[in-house]
Amino acid sequence: MQVRKYLLLLCFLICASATRAQTIATPQYISNYKGLAMSEMQRSGVPAAIKLAQGIIETQSGNSWLVQNSNNHFGIKCKNNWSGATVNYDDDEKQECFRKYAQAADSWKDHSDFLRNNPRYAFLFEYDPKDYKSRAYGLKQAGYATSRTYPQQLIEVIERYDLNQYTLIAMGDKPADNGPFIADNQPVSGKSNNKVVPAAKLTNYPSGEFKINGRKVMYAPAGTSLVVLANDKDIRVSNLVHYNDLQDAVLLEEDMLIFLQRKNRTGANDYHIVAQGETLHSISQAEGIMIEWLRKRNKLEEGEEPAPGEKLLLDGYAKEKPQVTGIAIIKEEDQQPKDLSLKKIVRDVRGEINKAREGSAAPAKPGPSAEPADKNSLPPQMVEDLKKIDGAQVTQSTMPVSRPATPTASVKYHTVQGKETMYAISKKYNVSVAQLQRWNNLPDNNIKAGQQLVVSQ
Repeated sequence: MQVRKYLLLLCFLICASATRAQTIATPQYISNYKGLAMSEMQRSGVPAAIKLAQGIIETQSGNSWLVQNSNNHFGIKCKNNWSGATVNYDDDEKQECFRKYAQAADSWKDHSDFLRNNPRYAFLFEYDPKDYKSRAYGLKQAGYATSRTYPQQLIEVIERYDLNQYTLIAMGDKPADNGPFIADNQPVSGKSNNKVVPAAKLTNYPSGEFKINGRKVMYAPAGTSLVVLANDKDIRVSNLVHYNDLQDAVLLEEDMLIFLQRKNRTGANDYHIVAQGETLHSISQAEGIMIEWLRKRNKLEEGEEPAPGEKLLLDGYAKEKPQVTGIAIIKEEDQQPKDLSLKKIVRDVRGEINKAREGSAAPAKPGPSAEPADKNSLPPQMVEDLKKIDGAQVTQSTMPVSRPATPTASVKYHTVQGKETMYAISKKYNVSVAQLQRWNNLPDNNIKAGQQLVVSQ
């Protein structure tokens, strides 16, 4: 009898716990947050259907411990650039740090900004907002979630609860059940153009100093003088140029992030998906990782640029090089083929001549027409041809062929990088701009990335 009472009490406690655990049904969650999802879409461009589906999955329709204790509806972790309140929660690892918000609306806004301002998600905003399937697979491609079935989960939730209707309402393509939906922001249009807006143009960075990947940085408008900025921040100009992988302390030609400290060797994220229009330098700035380490981690040579859509590792090392555009810079010592040495050519030709002579059965006739006294010498015409190949003197001597005592002049080349100027290149090779113009037949100082210039004669 006593055992039965204990069993009944245990069953009651289990049922009560289960009832408390599931207090919000999915339709109720949608009803609570659909207005916020549509407002955020009009503000940021993130489709309402996608946001609602992500919220449902991440929070178990608003019932997870994380959302109930931190108002964090999208499972955004702290990262190095978060300075607000936090909570610890077991996720991929034990007691990971997650952002904590004062209210749910703050979490929804932060999630929109997280997607909109991060270069790795920039390509998603090229899609038609109504195309939720492309957006779902794009999120997985960009590394948003670790689950292999994340896109399918989003699509299933969107279609089961007809969430795409809220995207259409926010766009003005469908009337709301309770009259027209009105928000403070302008409605999001469809695919108004076919260009991907560069990540830097999408981002509203804070004014003054802030941090990316744990390093101090500021957003500087075009026309900013690095000399003046270095003076204001009490930083050596040469250091500021080096921190930002620039060539010279010039006026900035476009808006860009300027690091006030040396960037890291690794990124805050595991990898970066290259968007249209991005360069290795812009990715380095956006992720706060040194460009030389971007190259090392992804097997890239100087001058090579990753193709759009390629995945760049920000931590660890890639097994193979991504698809690239541009031309790698070849070091001077590698510019001449190593197997085209004059000595080797002469040696090989002599060997072939000797083989032919040894294999000939006919004896040589005496007289003025007989073969040369030195049977190891080369025919005069071949000597002249070899001179043309190497630009060196080839003698008829039986002694080993050698280079002339005075070395021949060598030509050195340089491949123009990014926004290099003639002045920067002239300083690098200790020549004048006028010499560069003369050697390369340039009427002015206009040069393009990828162009090869003679920098020494």
